[in-house]
Parts: sequence; structure tokens; C-alpha cells
Amino acid sequence: MKSIQMCSFLLSILALAAGCGDDDGGPTPADDDGGVEDAGSDAGGPAPQCTAHDVRCQEASITELRLFEPPATAGLITEEGTTAGEFTTHVDATAMPVGGTSPTTSYVYARFTDDGLEQVDVGDEDALLSTDWDIAFRRYVIRLNSGISGPSCVTGARLPPTAEGEPPAFESVTEVPAELELFEEEYFTEASPGECTLVSDGSGLPGAPDTILAGYWRYSPTMCLQMTGNVYVLQLRGGRHVKLEVISYYSPENQEACNAGGSPTSPTGSANMRVRWAFLD
Repeated sequence: MKSIQMCSFLLSILALAAGCGDDDGGPTPADDDGGVEDAGSDAGGPAPQCTAHDVRCQEASITELRLFEPPATAGLITEEGTTAGEFTTHVDATAMPVGGTSPTTSYVYARFTDDGLEQVDVGDEDALLSTDWDIAFRRYVIRLNSGISGPSCVTGARLPPTAEGEPPAFESVTEVPAELELFEEEYFTEASPGECTLVSDGSGLPGAPDTILAGYWRYSPTMCLQMTGNVYVLQLRGGRHVKLEVISYYSPENQEACNAGGSPTSPTGSANMRVRWAFLD
């Protein structure tokens, strides 16, 4: 009887040892990130798989969006908010000299972090190959890093209006609506490989693609950019969600005048955006 018990004990030990050895056969699910580097501070909870993809219509993007190679100047993003858990970020997206009519520098690229929006040192052309950025700003255009815009997986959508037909209040958004469908950037159509046509946002402004966040503004009767108050939800590459509202395009006093139906005074401070945002998870 003792011999049988001893054999059973030894077999149990061998079985446990074999089971431990199985863990060395490859990466665990948590380690399998589809070949994309660690998402960093936006990695909260189980991350959806995000495999970097080749961006279509790159030549058309360079031409139609007037993309540049050198990165924008450093120091164009400043945090101004003081509310715990919420950020108000100033982005200098002017991108051209005073009196100019066309951008002369790259977009301002950035990523969302627990310490605020952080500028990423990358130029327009390299950004088409980079997963390091989440969002980009230049003049009146805001792009996300996904689909036709970049190789990452940052998706987004505008939250639907309330029963009164108004955008939801930023403060009222505390979670991602279960029914909300998030989208990649798709502002080029491709009749055949390489034959790319820009989808405009309908404003008539040059180089204005129909991005996911294009509805943050509308023209007023005085032809200035009024803020719509639309609130957006973004899903970052690491799986976390952000709620975001663009609260001004001009200097604060000029934006207030435009929103009220008046005209901004010169200098308007145009393309000095203020973006209000917070993590939802």
C-alpha cells in the first residue's frame, strides 16, 4: 500500500512539473499585441488587438492635405485646465505665418496620457508610418490615427443628440454608450488602387477632409467658425476611451463673440484651439 501511495505522489509531482513547462511555449494572450509596441499610458485593462496597417492613398494625402516632412515646432501644446481628472488643452495649430493663406508646416501630432496631451515629434510624411500619435491638429482640421489617416487603430464617433436635439453636456458623459459605433478615418475614396479622391467636409475650405471630428464647428452667418458643442468618444490603441469636445478655435473672447452671432476682432487668434477632454476608463 505504501508503495502505491509513493508512486501516486511521484506521478503527481511529474505532472505538475510538466504543466509548468507548458508556459514557455510562446507568449501569453496579454503579451500578444499583434506586433505593435506597448501602448504606454493609454493601456487600461485588456487591450484589443491592434496590428499596424499600411496606409492607403499616401501620395494623394501628401498632395491633397499639403503634408510636409519636417515636424512642427516643439512646444505647441499647453495644458490650461485645473479640474481633477479633466484636461483643457491649448493647441497652437496656426501652421502658417501671419497673413498667409496656406499651411507651411506639419500637423501638430499628439498622444493622450494621464498627464495630459503630449506632443509627438513627427512630421506629416513619417506620421503615415507611425503608431506613436493618437490625434493631429492643423488649422481647422483634426485627424485620428487610423484608416486612411495613419497606421494605428484610434477610432471615434460623435455622441448622438439628446431628446431636445442638443449635443449632450460634456459633464453628463460618464461612460461609453453600449450602442455607440466607432469608426476609422476614411476621407479618401479609392475607385481602384492608387486612384484616390478626397471626401470634403462640405465647408468649401481647401484641403478640408471629412474627418470623424469635422463636425466640431459650423459656419456662422458672419462666416466665422462657431463651436457646435458636439462631444466625441475616441478609443485609443491600447483600449482606453476618451471623451472630447473642442471648445474654441479662436482666442476665448473672439470665440464667444462668434458663438453669439458676431464677428471676431483682429487679431482673431484663429487656429489656437482649446480642447476639453477626459478619460472614461
